[in-house]
This record gives sequence, C-alpha cells and structure tokens, in this order.
Amino acid sequence: MERKRLEFEQMNWKEEPALKMIEKASRESPAAKINIMGDALRNTIRRMPTEGIDVVSWFVSVEKLFEQLSASAELQSILIRPYFSERAKMLMSKCDPTHTSSYESIRKFLLQELHLSPSVYLDKFNALVRDKD
Repeated sequence: MERKRLEFEQMNWKEEPALKMIEKASRESPAAKINIMGDALRNTIRRMPTEGIDVVSWFVSVEKLFEQLSASAELQSILIRPYFSERAKMLMSKCDPTHTSSYESIRKFLLQELHLSPSVYLDKFNALVRDKD
C-alpha cells in the first residue's frame, strides 16, 4: 500500500511540471491572447459610428486603448473587426486581402473609402449652423 502511494506521488510530481508547461503554452497561444484582449476591449470600446467625421475620433480612441492595453500589432487588426459599423464591414469584405493584414492598413483603407479628406471636413464645417441656444 505504501509503495503504491509513493509511486502515485512520484507520478503526480512528474506530471505537474508538464501540466504547468501546457497551461503556460495555452495562455501564450494566439487564440488565448485574442480571447484575453477581446475580453478587455469588450467593456471599454464602442461600436464604430456611422457618421464619417466621428470615425476619425473613434480610431484615435481605439489607438489610445490599444496603447493602454499594450495590444500587440498582429492582434490589433483582429480585435477591432467586431466593432466595425455595417458599412465598414461591407467595405472590408469587398477589399483586397492586403488591406486587412494590419491595423494601420485597415485604418488607412477605411478612411480613404469613407472619403474623409480635408475638403470633406471643410465642407462639413462650412455647412454647420449655430444653434439658437
């Protein structure tokens, strides 16, 4: 009986470091990192606005959030997709796959496709009217 208990303890002792290594590897896998970062973003990020001008400020806030959370560059493009507006999702589905490889290329592509140029901002500014209040 004592011999079996010792064998069992030795077997557990040998397996324990292996289990820790497996757990560590699973936490460091890309899927686990995406899951952890996705959970962190879920309550802090809002959906992409539909109004073109607000998209720029949305990208600025997302970039600040990525910086605060120390999100790696390769995960940023994956993490941001669930928060796209319907129009942005449609544009991304029709674009060249090279535009979806990094966050920077996604941001550049969407801002270009949403026609957010300085002339658009000037037209919007000139069209503003002052409220009576």
